[in-house]
Amino acid sequence: MTPPPPPGTLPPPLDPAAAAKLAPTEQPNPEYRLLYQAYADAYGSIDKLRRALDAPVKTLGGTDAWLGPEARQWSGQLDANRGTLRKAADRILWDIYDRLSATQRTIARV
Repeated sequence: MTPPPPPGTLPPPLDPAAAAKLAPTEQPNPEYRLLYQAYADAYGSIDKLRRALDAPVKTLGGTDAWLGPEARQWSGQLDANRGTLRKAADRILWDIYDRLSATQRTIARV
């Protein structure tokens, strides 16, 4: 699974100047602003989550401290879990992206 496009590819929330130009029956959607910010925050920090198991995998593969069938089995599980973690990180981003893409930037003024 590939990560979704960066936040800058989506329209940003309306700034005060743009909001002032809306029709009297419209207003900026606060949910869109929150989702956009959540997506930008998650997108900016998701690589840290993706790489969380890289150091243990490197350590285990780069040393002869633990050898044998148990070590190979544990190493395989660790590497599989690293793959699962990376997929989960991408899924988090896609979930936020999909929700944000389906959310209108403006809503009716009440």
